[in-house]
Amino acid sequence: MSERSSNIITLSRTESRKLLALVLLFLNVTTSAAVSIYIPCMRQMVADLGTTNALIQMTIVAHLMGEFVGRVCLGPLVDFHNNRSIILTALSVSAFGHLGCMLAPSLIVLMIMRFIQALGASTIYIVSLSIINNKFSGQEKASIVGILELYQPIAWLVSPLAGALLSELGNWRLSFGLLMLTHLLGVVFFWYYKESLKKHKSSGLSVCGLLKDYRSLMKNSLFVLYALVPGFFAGGYMIFMTNCPFICSKFLCNNSANIAMFSAIPLIFYIISTFAYGLTIKKCGTRTARRIGTGVYIVFGIYAAYLIFSQEHHWALSELQILMCLQCIGSAFLVPVSVFKALKTASNSASVGASTVVVFRNIIMSICISISAKFGGNISTISACVFMTVASILTLTAARKIIKVKRRRLEAIGRR
Repeated sequence: MSERSSNIITLSRTESRKLLALVLLFLNVTTSAAVSIYIPCMRQMVADLGTTNALIQMTIVAHLMGEFVGRVCLGPLVDFHNNRSIILTALSVSAFGHLGCMLAPSLIVLMIMRFIQALGASTIYIVSLSIINNKFSGQEKASIVGILELYQPIAWLVSPLAGALLSELGNWRLSFGLLMLTHLLGVVFFWYYKESLKKHKSSGLSVCGLLKDYRSLMKNSLFVLYALVPGFFAGGYMIFMTNCPFICSKFLCNNSANIAMFSAIPLIFYIISTFAYGLTIKKCGTRTARRIGTGVYIVFGIYAAYLIFSQEHHWALSELQILMCLQCIGSAFLVPVSVFKALKTASNSASVGASTVVVFRNIIMSICISISAKFGGNISTISACVFMTVASILTLTAARKIIKVKRRRLEAIGRR
């Protein structure tokens, strides 16, 4: 009996790959949810662990530090080892970290286990991109990348609600137990998934080689442009999100549920637009998807300029909602195209490229959240978000054209 016929997943090759894509999406949703699922339970955690609000928020910092270290240092391992063994190890480490968080008797233990959990979780997105890069090709790859990019909006939608529900049902520790269970299910899936998930490089991993890969990517102008795009869009959206409670409170009478629903509507548009993006990729290709996304952002910029200069500080709630929805629709088309192009440009160092894309996104998001927190929930912050996003689109598009023109000229000179 062949290895494939003995596989527990007795599906056709196409069905098996679709199932693989859905499992990767599910695992990345739960990984991203680990950042925010316990936020509604923080008051319980403060009381149970005998600490303060400020210190309990440091657990998020511990998680982000673990993610950063894992993505920069451990992410490139994907290029040198079998993808299946890497994701099994990552899921096991993450599940162990969640178990430690669930049983943590003190804040210090909780922070250590959050760091360990993030180390494992940090490579899951990178190995997911590596698997997609290995198993899919052409327009199908671009479509699957679009599906994978749903992980963050779905996590932002579901995780706070799930955390609040688990808090009401029992205790904050249940949130970590649920996350541990999802990653253990991932371990079971990949334990029985026997299809080839090979490494990409035959040479050994070395610090010098890793630094060389990072340096070569940073010198690649097109890669840097594509890698920055997801960060700019995520940063712009986070400025909107972090200001919503302050700007909308006067309209919604400080009702947290209404504000949460208001913030969730643009994410629903993002999810719907992702399916439209997938259809566009299948029918027309990435160029059309990029043009649609750019067109939506042009409308976004024109409408925002109209509101800023005509309405001044008296924006209606519906106008802000339309802006947020336009931003999410444009991102649903442009972000996966940018990730796909970045991976294509960094084909010789796929995992290093994926690590760089995620690190860029986290850095830009952190900067934007800090700026938003400093200047408060006022209309000038939203205006800054609008101009930053639109200016980024125009700058990146223009720079891409200039780089391509220069390369063509150099190639023409070389032929002579």
